[in-house]
Amino acid sequence: MTEDQIPRRKFVKYAGVAGAGAAMAGCSGNGNGGNGNGNGGNGNGNGGNGGGLDSGERPLTWIGPAWAVRDESAEIYTDVTGIDVSTTNATIPTTQQRLLGGERESFDAFSIDTAGAGALVNDNDAHTPVPTDDLPGWDPEVTSELFTNPTERLSHLGAQTETVNEVLWQDEERTELRFAPHVYNFDAVGYNPEFVDEATLWSDLFDDQYEGDSIIGATSAITIPQALMHLVDNGMLDGDVGDLNNPTEEQLDAAIDFLIEQKESGQFRSTWTAYGESVNLMASEEAVIGDLWQPAALDTRRSGTPITYATMETGNNGFQGYRYWYGGISPTNPGATSRNNYDEVAKLIDVHYGAAFPGFIQGYGYSVPHYPNEELVRDGSDETGEGMGPEYYEWAYNGGTTYNAIDEPALFDPLEYDWADEEGEPSDDGGTRDSGPIEERIDRIGFFQIWPDNASYMTDRWRDFTSA
Repeated sequence: MTEDQIPRRKFVKYAGVAGAGAAMAGCSGNGNGGNGNGNGGNGNGNGGNGGGLDSGERPLTWIGPAWAVRDESAEIYTDVTGIDVSTTNATIPTTQQRLLGGERESFDAFSIDTAGAGALVNDNDAHTPVPTDDLPGWDPEVTSELFTNPTERLSHLGAQTETVNEVLWQDEERTELRFAPHVYNFDAVGYNPEFVDEATLWSDLFDDQYEGDSIIGATSAITIPQALMHLVDNGMLDGDVGDLNNPTEEQLDAAIDFLIEQKESGQFRSTWTAYGESVNLMASEEAVIGDLWQPAALDTRRSGTPITYATMETGNNGFQGYRYWYGGISPTNPGATSRNNYDEVAKLIDVHYGAAFPGFIQGYGYSVPHYPNEELVRDGSDETGEGMGPEYYEWAYNGGTTYNAIDEPALFDPLEYDWADEEGEPSDDGGTRDSGPIEERIDRIGFFQIWPDNASYMTDRWRDFTSA
């Protein structure tokens, strides 16, 4: 299928996702792997290939942004299976365009985020559903209700939970995953504690005291909902929390007009497009507060500039809070089956539900669906490697304190800290994870990131903001 063969409504709806892709990826997404070209047939299907893990085209091919398609994950998979993986890093829109533009047969698996997933798994059939029975690591007893039961766990989001289930599940019985999750985060405000005492709301980005020192992302699908949460929570716009991730044209107009006013008044030091820009602006102290992704906050620390990632509050009326998204892995349709690699991709997904991946990815700020499985993730091991250990796990998920004193919490780097393998005594001067325990973060989610129905109108109006 070429670009001009994609249904016009669907293509226009998702064509503007480029900015969201770059922002959510937290990187430019340029390739670091092979092109993943294959020579499989045209077969379709959603069942296993029946040949075990040794019957498909080699190497296994996997495309997606760099935060999701990582060589380290591929190495874990290869260590477990003996199967080589060719990773292709591409931005979210490039991943969409390649898969919807005729390259589905070239790749066995793709990764993307929930803002970009709809184009591939809801409005098109670029994916192959994965029965949970094909994923031994997907155990509802030890998988977060964020995924197994979002309707109840995120009940405070109202109708937004319907959009979570639409991306997650292929069937009403919830036996097949449409888009299997492997990483996720709760995005927040980052601020320099040498200049900002505290920030807990998206409203802080628009506080007059930070005029000229605040930065926001130049991404419509991300910056607009942050403005909407501020406007609705402060009574400046009518809205229901359940509708905030799929706003009306009137709500979009109000948010964009507000952002234009803020921009013209000099509130923003800059808008950032690339991940590195946000890091440079904060690291140089040109800006002191911004809507940052947690890896950007950690990279700012690694440059030597202190930064705190906010513990977000729900605001005056419960309309603010973390912006939640997840990234997932799906077998391509028809690539995974025509290349006889469905079972191999199911194993690739399942490797991320093992013991080794949680500790690796937490170093960049991300969490995993199966963190409730303490026996494995905290204290255990499996074919993928070792779990996180007691100190790291308690710090990452339960609000625990490090065993060693931390002199400068706003410079703490989880990748550099020497995490203990055995139980120890938390230090009175130890550090805790920014934003607090995960269950509290989940309670304070204000927004689930999708690409909205009015995306075409949104991107048209967004040009008014960027040109202001």
